[in-house]
Amino acid sequence: MSGGARSPLQSLSEAMGILPEWHDLAGTLHVATPETQRALLGAMGVAAQTDAEAAESLAALEARRAARRLPEEVVAIAGREACIPLREPAPWRLELEDGGIQSGQADDTIVCTPPAGLHRLCIPGRPDGQGDGNADEVCLVIAAPQQAPTIEEILKRPSSGRPGGWGFTAGLYGLRSERNLGVGDYRDLATAAKQLARLGADFIGINPVHARGAACDSISPYTPSCRTAFEPRHIAVDAVLGFPHCDTAWAMLRDNAARLAAARGSALVDYATCDAIGGDMLRALFADFERSAGPAVDSFVAWRSGPGQALEWFALFEAISLSHGADWRGWPEPLQHFGSPAVLAFAAANGTEVRYHAWLQWLAQRQLGAAQTAAKDAGMGLGLYLDVAVGVRPGGADTWSAPACFAEGVSLGAPPDAFNPAGQNWALAPFNPVGLRAAAYRPFTEMLRAAMTHAGIIRIDHILGVRRSFWVPDAEGSGGAAGGYVAYPQEALLALIRLEAWRAGCVVVGEDLGSVPPGLRDHLAEAGLLGCAVMQFEKDGDRFHPPAGYRPATLASFGTHDTPTLRGWWAGWDIDRRHEISGNDPAARETEHNERAAARAGLARLLRDEGLAPAGLDPDAPPPIADDALADAVHRLLARAASALAAVQLDDALGTVEQQNLPGTVNEHPNWRRRYPISVDALAGAAGLNALAALFAPPQSSAPRNEETHPCL
Repeated sequence: MSGGARSPLQSLSEAMGILPEWHDLAGTLHVATPETQRALLGAMGVAAQTDAEAAESLAALEARRAARRLPEEVVAIAGREACIPLREPAPWRLELEDGGIQSGQADDTIVCTPPAGLHRLCIPGRPDGQGDGNADEVCLVIAAPQQAPTIEEILKRPSSGRPGGWGFTAGLYGLRSERNLGVGDYRDLATAAKQLARLGADFIGINPVHARGAACDSISPYTPSCRTAFEPRHIAVDAVLGFPHCDTAWAMLRDNAARLAAARGSALVDYATCDAIGGDMLRALFADFERSAGPAVDSFVAWRSGPGQALEWFALFEAISLSHGADWRGWPEPLQHFGSPAVLAFAAANGTEVRYHAWLQWLAQRQLGAAQTAAKDAGMGLGLYLDVAVGVRPGGADTWSAPACFAEGVSLGAPPDAFNPAGQNWALAPFNPVGLRAAAYRPFTEMLRAAMTHAGIIRIDHILGVRRSFWVPDAEGSGGAAGGYVAYPQEALLALIRLEAWRAGCVVVGEDLGSVPPGLRDHLAEAGLLGCAVMQFEKDGDRFHPPAGYRPATLASFGTHDTPTLRGWWAGWDIDRRHEISGNDPAARETEHNERAAARAGLARLLRDEGLAPAGLDPDAPPPIADDALADAVHRLLARAASALAAVQLDDALGTVEQQNLPGTVNEHPNWRRRYPISVDALAGAAGLNALAALFAPPQSSAPRNEETHPCL
């Protein structure tokens, strides 16, 4: 920034982690304006709308920090001696997560050895009334292993064959079977995992299965209401205990046989049919469950009073939302406050409805867990690969239950670039670093635990957010302020990821695409987290990097759910589709197709240089359409990646041209609706998948697989 004395607003902004300036992908310098600083501070709950308010907030912040004798938080290596600075002599007490205590007396340094976990370091409050008076001063101690579990540790694979793992990625919603209700479900997932395990795959990756909300009509898995609850839409109704004896459910299947047959045969997911018929069937099954007794009922009661307690508030949110709407900000004012007398009264008056939504979560967790068990028992080294979305709906359950932990009046997004000159607004609420720290990071750790409990790998969407996130102020009330970057406590967040991954024995992949801050990838690798090596982006200009040179600490793939499929990329399908939607600009379309043709030639040259080019391929004038031979060659190239993991999209394995999601569209393109052309029961027999398995599977993967079946419930 320019020289001269800083204003209280500038000092406050920097103290709260608002970056004063940043460079975009083109290298252009952007400076956070006062309007942006005020908007982002307001989103954190910090008063700074006037210079006087900013000065007062800054003075209060500096006073609080000056009064502290301990750091606010400390990150330590689990099991190693930690030295924590202390500003004046005091007795100390380390309250361990497991209930144990370490204690002592220190002058200027507290020396302790914390085990893995989240602990509280306490010293007595000051009798002079400074700080919080006589209340203990507390420092959060995050003790984590140095690294998350590695692929080698989890797979325990000998050095012969492919050293890392490989698998498939797919959209759960698009899995096809003759028994689902038109939307892929958790039983389909278990079947797909067993089928792909027969091919030697180590994992099956799917879109986020966070709960989107019973009253919400959004179908995007990346706009969840809650990241600690699972999506009930994917419950396999015919796998619910009591289904074989539920006459009402069977009658619904018979009465809707034609509609269900059409939904199962459609090329696109029929959410309306699934929601209508599946919802009614689940209500009928729950009514029977309520009237029954036995081990299943006892199990549900025990779960609800044990681990399920953490989801009681979500079940309550669902019940209220069906009466008052999906966005809690539009509810009657007394119900907008989590834990208020009005909310408690609603819970008491609607106990059966709340219990129903808790039951759905019990089912979803059991069925997802059964899918992971089926995957592992079939021989998958890792099993399920679950995705963690970057944010939540501003009016959803997460922001209602912990409003202080989320920024208000802003959305996550991205700054302007060549493809999005106006920038991006994802309409997702970001974590508020201030509230998150005050809550000892509870929403963050619970989000991780929910995903890791039933997964061998998780992918954290937009892992760049552990260092900084781009906040876009809402148009209304922001005075037109531009977006800006907000810093996050990187060291603490990475330690929490390592800790939870260690607890769960889970591999972590961070989606590190886009404008990556300098050094972040090194920090991720040091923490044992994998980044991404997407072949479409692994190039300089039109020169593609040989996959044998990819960073080892990555998951390699040709594309993602947000990019064109292999055949779609080669043909420029995405270019044509975008122009059809936005309005045809012949000159711009021709330019983009010329750029794609140059990239296509670059990839063809790499295939030639690697000795993989199909017969007759001219690297300087490759064909505009990719046939099976060319697609096979690209996958052979991918199989040479030095990456710890490699993933093949099921769309590419099956020769699909259209992509699952076209960024920048909502209803203009059938996002999150494309179904796969073959049934999950036929995956292991598909010729294309078998050919791919021969490229990726190590020799030892041909050993017999455990074919034991596991019902979902």
